[in-house]
Amino acid sequence: MTDAAPKPYRPALVTLTEDVRELTTELQHGLRSEKRVLTWLQEMTIRTLGRLDTRVYSDMTRQFRGSQGVLLAALVVPSKRRGEMTDLDERRAEQLREWFLAHYIHPAHRNSFRRLRGDATEYIDAADDEDAHEATRQRLVAMRPAISELEEWQQRALGSLLDGFEERAEILDWGHDVLLATHGELGKEWVTRVYREQSTVEILTGESEKDAQARRLFAAHYLLPTFRRGVRVLSGRAKESPDVGQTDDTEAPDW
Repeated sequence: MTDAAPKPYRPALVTLTEDVRELTTELQHGLRSEKRVLTWLQEMTIRTLGRLDTRVYSDMTRQFRGSQGVLLAALVVPSKRRGEMTDLDERRAEQLREWFLAHYIHPAHRNSFRRLRGDATEYIDAADDEDAHEATRQRLVAMRPAISELEEWQQRALGSLLDGFEERAEILDWGHDVLLATHGELGKEWVTRVYREQSTVEILTGESEKDAQARRLFAAHYLLPTFRRGVRVLSGRAKESPDVGQTDDTEAPDW
């Protein structure tokens, strides 16, 4: 039997780790859909404070382009594999998932842990089950309200994109959500270009499965890397608070 975990004096670090562990366990069993691959990656992007290697996003873009890539097929459950990937051996898929976790997730977790450790509040007493700073009671990412708020905007922006829009004008309203979801890490005319390009508009407002696949590619290529940049900027300013709190961010972008 495994010994009980130590009572934490720095619960933000434990909260960060347990959140990453939970997502890791989910991936080990296979994700329920290609859409879940993207929402899972968004959640892991937040929970590693934007420390995932940029190759994750470029590799994932290739996986969604054209036929289903072998890594993408390995990340989902067998029933969601398509094309030539329907015959992918499950043992091979498990090995690919473990490889992905070992090469990308664990290094990102280590880097995010090191980023957080200097700012993690150390409480005088270890929390018990009723204390506000008990790690298992935390609902906020790394006990930082600003980062949890950013995640909510990211989930809203990503969900709207994957569902598609009914008309072109909705893209403009969505642009406000994307600005918040990326913490301002958008090119000056990013929304303008999305709205202006007819081929992109047709994909974002299309109703076919081909359009839905194209939106997943759009999310992997354009949205998720920008989410990463946003949380990297914000994580350096977000303050710790058990469950509730506020922060003021005035840090300029890196570019």
